[in-house]
Amino acid sequence: MLLALNLEAVSGSNCLISSLPPPPSPNGRKNIKKLRWVCDGFVFRIAGPSLLFREMASSSATAELCDANPTLLSEGELRVLAPIFQTYGRCRAFSGPVVTLKVFEDNVLVREILENPGDGKVLVVDGGGSRRCALVGGNLALLAQNMGWAGILVSGCIRDVDEISGLDIGVTALGSNPLKSNKKGLGEKHVPVDIGGTMIHEGEWLYADRDGILISKSELSV
Repeated sequence: MLLALNLEAVSGSNCLISSLPPPPSPNGRKNIKKLRWVCDGFVFRIAGPSLLFREMASSSATAELCDANPTLLSEGELRVLAPIFQTYGRCRAFSGPVVTLKVFEDNVLVREILENPGDGKVLVVDGGGSRRCALVGGNLALLAQNMGWAGILVSGCIRDVDEISGLDIGVTALGSNPLKSNKKGLGEKHVPVDIGGTMIHEGEWLYADRDGILISKSELSV
């Protein structure tokens, strides 16, 4: 079901409109709690108990981006992450500028970063590839959604998979583990991270969809 709405265009990037008047339900019932609009360029979200519509107008499919940018691929300006990640969260395609974090079996700094406005960014967590505990759970994923983060990539595990699957955010991880992490606050923020053999720097762009994950030195368009 596609609901047509007459919305005023938003120009620019990195905007967050956390609440707007709910649009009318096509069947007359008040079954839509809130329109939530998070955009980097143009990204629209309408979330409710029985309706979800999300259009990422600022993003292109990863396959299209690869086809359109062979020179960037050959020069290493555009890289494809190793296909080792599982996709969680309701948003199966997402993109945004990267914020980096390096931790190991400790998620205190994950929360510290996600408590800040995301403005359409993607948090990339280098968890050392550890599968012995979870670095992100349902509470942190909900926090990220509410703070306007476009997505989270974890080189490690998550938990509360069913909760995260119902959230309007992109989440990718190596797998899941029900065990919670340590709470010592150890790690490094905003440093280069190694994700599956690919170095990622703060401020680069991440593009993710069902086909895979790309890292670009700058924002891309087809």
